[in-house]
Amino acid sequence: MILICLIAIHSKSFAQLTSYQISPLQTGHYIPGFINVRDYADPSPISGLIVIDYNDYQYGNKFYGKDGNQVTKITGPGNTSIDLNPDVNGYINAPMVLWASKGKVLGATYFGGLSLPIVTVNANLAYSRIGIIDSIHHSGNISGSVSGISDLSVMPIYLSWGLKNLDLTAGWMVYAPTGKYILGGSDNTGLGFWSNVIQGFAYWYPEKVKGQASKALAIMIGGSFELTSKIVSTDVKPGNRFSLDYGISQYLSNNLEVGVYGGNNWQISQDKGSNVYWDTSVKDKLGVVGFQLGYWVWANRLEAVGKYGWNYSAVQRFEQSMFMLNLIFVTNALTGNSPKKAKSATK
Repeated sequence: MILICLIAIHSKSFAQLTSYQISPLQTGHYIPGFINVRDYADPSPISGLIVIDYNDYQYGNKFYGKDGNQVTKITGPGNTSIDLNPDVNGYINAPMVLWASKGKVLGATYFGGLSLPIVTVNANLAYSRIGIIDSIHHSGNISGSVSGISDLSVMPIYLSWGLKNLDLTAGWMVYAPTGKYILGGSDNTGLGFWSNVIQGFAYWYPEKVKGQASKALAIMIGGSFELTSKIVSTDVKPGNRFSLDYGISQYLSNNLEVGVYGGNNWQISQDKGSNVYWDTSVKDKLGVVGFQLGYWVWANRLEAVGKYGWNYSAVQRFEQSMFMLNLIFVTNALTGNSPKKAKSATK
């Protein structure tokens, strides 16, 4: 089971609502901590079509500059001082269709899918490029909201090897700029560029029950390397990024799961292009930590996962808190089982 976050609220809620050139606050598509702890584990013995509905609400009122300190005042025209009072929030609904194989490919379970989210972002803040540039002054206020379809993600191939007490998953994900993006537009819903994300995840199951391996306790760590393209209609290529996801999940019963999760995102290369006018030596970063609670309301068919998390250690990013409610439905369709076998399996 997989979750993909297709929109970075941090950049869109502030930067893409400005109408002056291209924003210096560029982030990537992939956001660590968005996934449930077990989302990248080997899905077997589940196979076939899985429908997932991810719902995320984020809000925040603090922006941190290039030195990692909170920015409360910014410089406007004539070196005037402007109070920065962010009030930024957004909602993502990311429905996803995923298919997992019954058979093995190179000894691994194959899965893949796609997701096209709908995003709503509201903003109300005073701004002057957040003090990032000195030679250009553009100040004013932002208020209102933007909503619409965001950027499509496609997962062409993911392979997960289920070993005795270890799952190993590797895959490739592509984000396409299907969301609206117009340079300087005030109602953009996409980031305006392609991303290729190479991922690897490992799950360790240390518990044993009556001498047998058990997956009741899972310890996860994963890495995601994001390669970006140029932004449409401009000569700007946002820097590449690296993300970590990590977490612990414990089943307290057959239906009830609790977990702790975290993640970090770093810009690892500089923004490039002839239209870049900001200090490219500054690379943004962000951390996240939180808790999750999952319950199978319909055994092995429908799970609801609630999550709460918050950001920390932001550099040139907003820090936000987030609430999530994720629904995972195992349809039992396209499993590869014949009707005859399926009938006999119930006896």
